[in-house]
Amino acid sequence: MASDSVYTVETKTTDRHLVQTNRFGSNWFLGAGVGAQIYFGDHDKQMRFGDRLTPNFEVNFGKWFTPGIGIRLGANGYKIKGVAGWDNHSLANPSANYGNYGGFIKEPLKVYPHANVGYPLYETEMEYIHAHADVMLNLSQLICGYREDRFYSFIPYASVGYAGSLNKSSVTGRRSNELVGGGGILNRFRLSSAWDLNLDIRATYTGEHFDQEDASIDPQKNRPAVIAGKQAEGLLTATLGLSYNFPRRGWDRSTVTTIRVNENVLQGLRNRIGNLENENKELTRQLEEALNRKVTAENVAAMPLLITFTINRYTLTHKDRVNLGFLADVLKANPKMVYSITGYADRGTGRAKRNQFLAEKRAQVVYDCLVNEFGVPAAQLKRESLGGVGNMYYNDPRCSRSVLTKIAE
Repeated sequence: MASDSVYTVETKTTDRHLVQTNRFGSNWFLGAGVGAQIYFGDHDKQMRFGDRLTPNFEVNFGKWFTPGIGIRLGANGYKIKGVAGWDNHSLANPSANYGNYGGFIKEPLKVYPHANVGYPLYETEMEYIHAHADVMLNLSQLICGYREDRFYSFIPYASVGYAGSLNKSSVTGRRSNELVGGGGILNRFRLSSAWDLNLDIRATYTGEHFDQEDASIDPQKNRPAVIAGKQAEGLLTATLGLSYNFPRRGWDRSTVTTIRVNENVLQGLRNRIGNLENENKELTRQLEEALNRKVTAENVAAMPLLITFTINRYTLTHKDRVNLGFLADVLKANPKMVYSITGYADRGTGRAKRNQFLAEKRAQVVYDCLVNEFGVPAAQLKRESLGGVGNMYYNDPRCSRSVLTKIAE
């Protein structure tokens, strides 16, 4: 078969969901953003929305393990503004400037002027940092299939982390520390293979104690007294930023290898298969005939017989004579069968003249045994000698110091 008759073709798969997973060092990114945030605390609803907004800063890095699944580690924060309200608790300290008020109240005291609730609201300000780990699902790639040049990707994520205040509460004199959870939506816009523009909207649940507005000072015991507040408090942040995708970015398409054969070659193979089928039918027919044929001494074909000799010798052993006796029975039962007797010697030992002599003597002793000892007619035997020869079987010189008997051609 010509070398150009069979060839392989590798093509990219058309299945948009099949990609090749890359090495661990691939598809890492580093991002940063800036935006706004708002905290939802016990009394913050009494504050105007615009006054509650504060800047928020975000840095992160992460990796995409597949086009649809990734993880991100990062930190965000700055400061939170709100108001603290009077809780009407029995532990009020009349001598204190702000009695039963809790939280990160600014000092000097500043009353928030835009609320009318019958008691003063003091402005609060807490500086904080939020470290988080996000598990991200790129639904655009998962549902619609992977596209390296996709402009917009919708990426929801679940988040766990730690939030802590950087300043102490003016009421309790302690910092806030919370294990927090939440989630968000990352809206990613592709600018190039290396750069993405990100609009990240994050909601974080902090628990009711994070802003400490549910605590005031017990004047009798001089320690914080916890007072019930909201059951759910948290942060809502929105940042706009950029992320850089390090080299080794993107995924390769899976490939399909197709083996193709020239049509003329295929037709030749079909014809060959047809011929082999016909030959198989003929052999099957012959086998059935042979199985149904009566076995007699006259229709048994003798197999070739190899007799070996010791180096530089031409004497038959008793084992050799037994085998020659079996061969003689077959020859006598088939008088039309002619057998050839060929003598050999090992070319690797001895001179050519000596090897020719040994080959002739070995053929002669086999011939004499069949004729004189077992009564095989001489007309059924042909004798020849080929002298010294190379290794005929299994690269073993002992198999060349021999006589081979087989049906004459």
